Amino acid sequence: MTAPTRSRYSIAVRLAHWLTVLAIVAAYLLVELGEDDGRGGSPGLAMQSHYLAGLAVLALLVIRVVAMARGHRPPIVPPPDRLSTLAARVTHLALYLFLLVEPILGILAVNYAGQPVTLPWSGTTLPMLVQADPGAREVVEELHESLGEIFYWVIGLHVAAALWHHLVKRDNTLRRML
Repeated sequence: MTAPTRSRYSIAVRLAHWLTVLAIVAAYLLVELGEDDGRGGSPGLAMQSHYLAGLAVLALLVIRVVAMARGHRPPIVPPPDRLSTLAARVTHLALYLFLLVEPILGILAVNYAGQPVTLPWSGTTLPMLVQADPGAREVVEELHESLGEIFYWVIGLHVAAALWHHLVKRDNTLRRML
């Protein structure tokens, strides 16, 4: 007799996933609020909160990768075809790369502007990773913004696929993360 198979991801994976969703939504909203809130070149509360949301995304990524590596991956029932499996792997790889690269580019953009990343309410500043360089700041900031816009599409693809699996394929793909 075999042990019963869990039908959902571990609580750590699910919690990290949904907290990441909240952190990404916060980061996108806060950057829109914070574009004009700095005075005298220093970032205002909305931008500092944007930094915090980005750091939360990075921290949650680490937690999630560790939890996924240590935990059980519940099977999709019924199993998807090879093309669907390949598409899911490519999309998830893109998502994980964005979750890693976007916060790092954000930190570098702030540092290249000659400023440390300052966290709201505490006044805590992170160590500078690079020296000020206006040319590098412009390139890195543009890359951060462009990838952020592309990330919208990858997120949309991920959400559409989850809904497709749930509503059309009627498999347990979405339920595994609930």
